[in-house]
Amino acid sequence: MLRIKNMKTSVKRRPFGNTGLKVSEISFGAMNLRMLPDNDSANKLINDILDTGINLIDTARAYDTRGYGNYAISPGVFISSEIELGKAISARTDIDEPLVIVTKGHGYTPQEFDSHLAESRERLQIRNENGKLFIGKTEIILVYLTHGIGLQRYEGMVRSGLFTHANKMREEGLYHFLGFSSHYGDSVVIQKAIESGYYQVCELPYNIYNISLGEGGSTDLIKLAYDEGLGIINMKAFGGGGMVAISEQLSDLTGIGYAGMARFCISNPYISTIDAGVTNIEEFLADIHAASLPRLSAQERVELRERSLVASRYLDSICRECMHCMEKFECPQSVDFPRILGMHGRYTVSKSLGFDISGYKSEYEAFDPPASGCIACGECNEWCEYQLDIPDMLETAAHDFE
Repeated sequence: MLRIKNMKTSVKRRPFGNTGLKVSEISFGAMNLRMLPDNDSANKLINDILDTGINLIDTARAYDTRGYGNYAISPGVFISSEIELGKAISARTDIDEPLVIVTKGHGYTPQEFDSHLAESRERLQIRNENGKLFIGKTEIILVYLTHGIGLQRYEGMVRSGLFTHANKMREEGLYHFLGFSSHYGDSVVIQKAIESGYYQVCELPYNIYNISLGEGGSTDLIKLAYDEGLGIINMKAFGGGGMVAISEQLSDLTGIGYAGMARFCISNPYISTIDAGVTNIEEFLADIHAASLPRLSAQERVELRERSLVASRYLDSICRECMHCMEKFECPQSVDFPRILGMHGRYTVSKSLGFDISGYKSEYEAFDPPASGCIACGECNEWCEYQLDIPDMLETAAHDFE
């Protein structure tokens, strides 16, 4: 089993399942690097976060602005989360413990798995040396996830022999641990994957407004993963993407602020680490501060959850602007539907709560083509991890704004 010497840091460590690792309770979700204005901003944020002493970073091959219809931040400038992490880490000489690097691919057959893993290793600048993995002078532990599995994908992976092949790649030293990520609508396959014995790590969404994969489900899948010895990465503790802004709106209704949301998740004893996706160091320091506060008791968690229920009706069927749909799909009509629907979700919640909505129409007018440019082909729906009807929602947005 691997052992990691802890850096001197105020961020507490927790066991990472049965991997033998201990990981920081707050980890860096590097998806939002692609939302920054330029490469220098990405590099600075990564280095600022490394300076806090956390030891787990979560990224993905698809966290790349090229996945957004080849979207350039500015002319000729693209941001790839993996590439930026590789550059920043390789330049450091002061990191005194191995970093746990979690990355993901959409390789669901042995051939795709090899291709996606090789590309991630190249982008991250990973090299093998004396039986260990390094980025620059920093030793790393590489956790590789099959990204966004659903039942059909998982069954196809089993049929293709992917897991036997992936284990061989692990034995060859290309990565250390295999994991998976999945979402709220896929509880059946999540349970299958947890109990399969194929995986050592899982990444699942869980937050105060949606505990359906935890204690709010027919089976507490987070506890099940813990009992099966998997390391558990809690994504979307703050809702993810556009949900951060909506959660801030709802705090006036529930009295549950940013720190309350973080404490609710950190106080779940089965979670290994909260994956905090941020766009500035101040947000990340707020996460670390929340992690330093006293843990909530079981009764306090129940009471906080009960307070959150008054807001639940505002969160059913709105787009979280997580952008995962755009990792493998480009709208043939060039409709920027994640941002349109994310903005429309904020508009809907604001209107329901009686907040000022005067600025939303002018914000919407910047979209070209508008929501009405959707021809309802439905090709996007396959890629929505929340199983939303995107064309129907665009029709509603067009009705509200046009």
